[in-house]
Amino acid sequence: FVIGRWLRPKVRELYDLPATPRFLPTPVAVPDSVGKAEVPTVLWMARLDRRKRPELFLRLAPLFPRVRFVVAGKSRDASWEAALRERWGGLPNVEFVGFVDQFDGSRHSQLLGEAWVLVNCATREALPNSFIEGAAHRCALLSHVDPDEMATRFGHHAADHDFARGLAHLLEGDRWRALGEAAADWTRETFGLERSIDRHLEIYRDLAGR
Repeated sequence: FVIGRWLRPKVRELYDLPATPRFLPTPVAVPDSVGKAEVPTVLWMARLDRRKRPELFLRLAPLFPRVRFVVAGKSRDASWEAALRERWGGLPNVEFVGFVDQFDGSRHSQLLGEAWVLVNCATREALPNSFIEGAAHRCALLSHVDPDEMATRFGHHAADHDFARGLAHLLEGDRWRALGEAAADWTRETFGLERSIDRHLEIYRDLAGR
């Protein structure tokens, strides 16, 4: 099984499997409502490691002084994270909140609920949980990668690495809002908690029956 449909042929070829793996959705709760921030808010929710390219997210802050940039995550390299904080942490529209445990309290859901846009600058991903969780919380997606065409359908696919153009596009005329609502509807149908868990249980029953 794979967590994203685009991975099915890729994984079959990579591991020389006799059959194409099936898609098995990650169970995600979709809130009935969220409290979006009153000011434009964009969120980074990922590790602050070099391969994720958080500096591209932070470089947007001086270009959009009226936008709030929230950084949720920490690095495996403490010195690299310290350098990021030293360079951009002093900007009035940048907030470093550190690692947020989604299973400890409501902070994780609160940050996603407030965000207008979720940004991912990595050059390679499978299907990040943050994409699904962000979509569930009605965030538009701004990303260089486009697993299952989520960025294309529910935000902006920055294939050219031009995140500034993508962010301006999403903020213009509150374009992000309708995209975020569409993302939540799709997530509910594809990854909704009850639907996904029922699918998992079907598979377990089938395997146990054998």
